[in-house]
Amino acid sequence: MNAEKVIKKKRRVLKTTTIIFIPLGVLVATLVIFWHASGRPSLGRKEGIAPPITIDTSGFSGFAADALYMVQTIEQTHPIFIVERWLPYNYEIERDRFLQYANNPHITKTEFAFAAQRYITMLRDGHMSGMVLVEYENQLTRLVGGRTLGGTIDVPWVAQDGQLLWLGDNYIISDTFVVDIGGVPASQILATIDTYFYAENEADRNNNHTTFSRSGDIIQRAGGDISDRWVRITLQNDNDITNIFAELSFETVSRNEHDFIIRHEMLEDIFFIDLRIFIDGDHISEVVTAIEEAVTNGTHKFIVDLRGNGGGNSMAGQRLLEAMGLTVPRFGAVHRISTLPIEQHSLWHFRLLRRLGFSYSRTAPSISGISNPNNVFISVLTDVDTFSSANMMGVWVQDGGFGNVIGSASRQAPTNFGDVLWYTLPYSGIYTLVSFVQWLRPDENANPFTLQPDIVVDPAYALEVAIQYLRK
Repeated sequence: MNAEKVIKKKRRVLKTTTIIFIPLGVLVATLVIFWHASGRPSLGRKEGIAPPITIDTSGFSGFAADALYMVQTIEQTHPIFIVERWLPYNYEIERDRFLQYANNPHITKTEFAFAAQRYITMLRDGHMSGMVLVEYENQLTRLVGGRTLGGTIDVPWVAQDGQLLWLGDNYIISDTFVVDIGGVPASQILATIDTYFYAENEADRNNNHTTFSRSGDIIQRAGGDISDRWVRITLQNDNDITNIFAELSFETVSRNEHDFIIRHEMLEDIFFIDLRIFIDGDHISEVVTAIEEAVTNGTHKFIVDLRGNGGGNSMAGQRLLEAMGLTVPRFGAVHRISTLPIEQHSLWHFRLLRRLGFSYSRTAPSISGISNPNNVFISVLTDVDTFSSANMMGVWVQDGGFGNVIGSASRQAPTNFGDVLWYTLPYSGIYTLVSFVQWLRPDENANPFTLQPDIVVDPAYALEVAIQYLRK
C-alpha cells in the first residue's frame, strides 16, 4: 500500500470518527446542562400503570371515549404513578369503575363530569380537583370558578371543622348552624363534597365545603330536594329552629380578574409589594429595579401581599426575592418525562431523555446554600386562596428563615403536584388538565401539607398586623 492510499484511509477513519463522536459530544453536553440547570437531578426508568403508547379511542364512542382518553393521558403524564406511597391502594378499582360508568350511553354531561371528578380525587392533586366541571356558552367551554353545572344558591355561610356556620351582620361568624339543606343533613352534603373534590389540607377542605355546599348538583347528589329552583335551609341556634328558602341561580361565574399584576410603595421605611398574580415580564422587572435601589439605600423591611393570589409563573416571585439579595431554598421536584409536556412545552432535553429510556428525573429538596447578605426581613401575607406559586413564595420565606408569614393557612400544600398541562377530551370537548411535576417542600422537617402562618390572624387585618410587627 503506497503512502497516498494510507493517507486517504486515515482521512476516511477520521471522518467516520467525527461523525460518531460529534453527536455523542452533543448528547453529553445536553445531559450536563440539564443536570446542572435542574439542580443535579437523578434520572430513572419507571413507567406508571399505562404503557407509553398513542391513545387509541377507536371502538369507543361518546363519554366512554372521553373517559379512556382522560385515564390514559393521566396515567402517562401524572407523577403519582412513579413516586412511592402516594397512589391510593384502590386506585385501579375506582379507575375501572369510572371507565365502566362512562360506557353507559344514557348518562348526561353533568353525570360524566361528576364521575370524572370522583376519579380525579384519587390523584390527590389540588390543581386538578374541580377543573372538569364546565359550562357551555355559545359552544365555548368556560371554566366555572369553583361552581358546578347545576346552579348555585347565594347564601352567607362558611365551613369550619365539618360544620356550616351562618354569617351574621358584616359577615361575622354567628352561633347559628346550618343543620339541613334540601331536606338532608348538612353533614351528608359535606360528605358528598369530599367524594368529588380532593382537599390538600384542612384549609382546602373548609374551602371546598364552603364553596360546593352551595351547588345545586351537589345538593341533589346528596339526596337533597330542589323544587322549582328553591332550596329549603334549616338553621339552628341553641334550641331555636328556623327554616328559610334560597333560590338557585344559573348566572355565569367568571374567574377573578385583576386590575393590576403588581404594584409597590414605601410605607415609611417598609417596602410594600402587592402582587395579584404571578406573571413574569416588564412589570416584574420594574419592581426588581425598585427593590435593588431600595436595598442599596438601606431598606431591609419588606411586605409581600399574596392574599387571593392564585399563582402562575414562580419565577416572578423568585426574581423579587433575588432582587433583595436572597438565595432561596430549593424545592425538590419529580418530573414525569412523558409525551404531553414535551409537546406542550417543547422540552427538547425531555425528548432526548425520553429517547434514552428515562421516564422521570428527581431533584432533592434542600435548604443548604441559602443566604441573606442584606439582612432583609419579609412579612408575607396569606389567606386560603394563596395558591400554587404564591404559596411557594411563602414557603421560600419561611423555610429560608427570611421573615414570617402572617394571615391564614393556604389551601395549597407545600408538597404538591403541579405544573399543569391542558388537553381536550375528544367527544365532549371538555378542556381539562393534568399535572406532570411533584414539588417537595425545601425543609424536609417542616409540615408538607400546610404553610402554617407564623402569626395567625384574620387575613383582612394581616397588613396592619405586619406593619405593626415590622415597626417594632
